[in-house]
Amino acid sequence: MKENLNENIEENKIKPRKKKFKALVIMLSVLFVTFIILYFTSANINTMINNLLKKAPIIGSSFESIPSKEENEQRKKVLAEYYLSLDADRTVDKLIILKKENRKLYDDIILEMNKIDLSNTKNILKEVRNKELKKDILQREIDDMNKERLNEIKGISNNYLKLGLVGTINNLEEDIINLRLDFEDAAKVIENFKPDYSAKVFYYMDKNISSMIKENMSKKYIEKLDKEIKKYKEYIKEKENLALIYKNKKEEESAKQLQDKDLYSIEDLGIIFANMDYLTAAKILSEFEDKEYLNSVLKQVKYVEELNKDNEKIVNISNDINNALKILDMYKRDLEVLRKSYEKMTPREIADLVNKMTTSKPKFKQYKIDGGKSFIISEEELMIEILKKLKPKLLSQVISNLDNEKGAEISRKIGLPKLQN
Repeated sequence: MKENLNENIEENKIKPRKKKFKALVIMLSVLFVTFIILYFTSANINTMINNLLKKAPIIGSSFESIPSKEENEQRKKVLAEYYLSLDADRTVDKLIILKKENRKLYDDIILEMNKIDLSNTKNILKEVRNKELKKDILQREIDDMNKERLNEIKGISNNYLKLGLVGTINNLEEDIINLRLDFEDAAKVIENFKPDYSAKVFYYMDKNISSMIKENMSKKYIEKLDKEIKKYKEYIKEKENLALIYKNKKEEESAKQLQDKDLYSIEDLGIIFANMDYLTAAKILSEFEDKEYLNSVLKQVKYVEELNKDNEKIVNISNDINNALKILDMYKRDLEVLRKSYEKMTPREIADLVNKMTTSKPKFKQYKIDGGKSFIISEEELMIEILKKLKPKLLSQVISNLDNEKGAEISRKIGLPKLQN
């Protein structure tokens, strides 16, 4: 009886101890789990504990290799810079993989990328999202729809290209004005042209229309377009300067150089002659030896005129040149008739005519061109042109019958070499 009583007393003493032990174990377990959670979720606590453990004996060396918070941030920054330096497609692929494997690290890297280049990062994230959405059936349908629309735009672009530059510009303007084509679609159509062709379209197109189209273009295409427009403007300026140079040379010399196909293309000549006054252009063109090539040049001048429909200096230039060429042909026929007539005269008779037609009070002959335009030529200029066409022997005899002063003057105007005494 006494023994049983002692056992009960011992049991009653042990039970509270067990309860206290269990409570202690539970409390320690909670603290340990909390510690583990904080260690892996809180960067500050993680760093603090690592720094403490680095100083601990035996295990400290194991924690030396764990990077600090500052080192981790630096590594993220380096990785962000690397991603931004890659091609967009490679960056997108790497970010998608990183997002699947470690979302927190992905978010941290994106944060660093935003700090470095916000605009570029936005574009990359847009591509990441687009690539992820491609797995979606609805998105696939949208992609197919956009692809069909793209092919439709390409077809429209090709139809415009078949019309040539003038046709492309005129039809684009007409379709936009008549609301058959909006500015957004017009931008897409033109982006299918080669940039050098688009540059010409924009150079000659109505400026109000072209500026609205440009607002709907991609920045990438605008960069290419602006470079080509600048190049084309420089090309036009160069040809305008050549027009000034050649209009001040002798017609024969200008014609010889300008009809050299190795020096100038048909496109070059169209711009050069369109930027001369019609009479100078006609005088130079009348000296062209190849008449078929002359006709090709005249067609090109007409083409340049159509492109510059709002330029008053160029409007109707091709028609004026054509009419002037006809009058110049008539003038040349007159010269030929007079030449044959003069060659039947004696040198003395021709010399008398020279003295009469090169007086200080010159007379003029007018050649009328359509549209109220005309050009005049003096009797002296007419005589000089006739003398140029005389046979060398007869010309020499005519000059010999003139007094020294008049002979020297006529020789200079004809372009004869100076006589040696």
